[in-house]
Amino acid sequence: ASTCAHQAPCPLVQPDWCHFSRRVARSRLHRLAKDADVPWEDEKFIYVAASRDGPTSHQARVLAPPKSGSGKVLLKLCQDDGTATERLFTKRDGADFKLARRLDWGDRLDNIAK
Repeated sequence: ASTCAHQAPCPLVQPDWCHFSRRVARSRLHRLAKDADVPWEDEKFIYVAASRDGPTSHQARVLAPPKSGSGKVLLKLCQDDGTATERLFTKRDGADFKLARRLDWGDRLDNIAK
């Protein structure tokens, strides 16, 4: 995952919150303790990053898993201006669509036209 693209207050409204998810393996004991059937669990993480240096990137970030369909990708984005938006990429967007298809939760929108 990655840091915010801006230095403004978070634009998300509750119950939404800025986080990322990772799939982690459960041990046998963990499965028994939680009475779980599957050997994995999706854990949600949030973080705080601090630095004396300014931010190294001002690119928008993907805030949620991309929604893909036939010839389209919908991305929920945290913009560098401190706003949260959704942006639809279609095959008509050519190279930008090809790049957007490869993006995942937490990725930056490097090399994509605004």
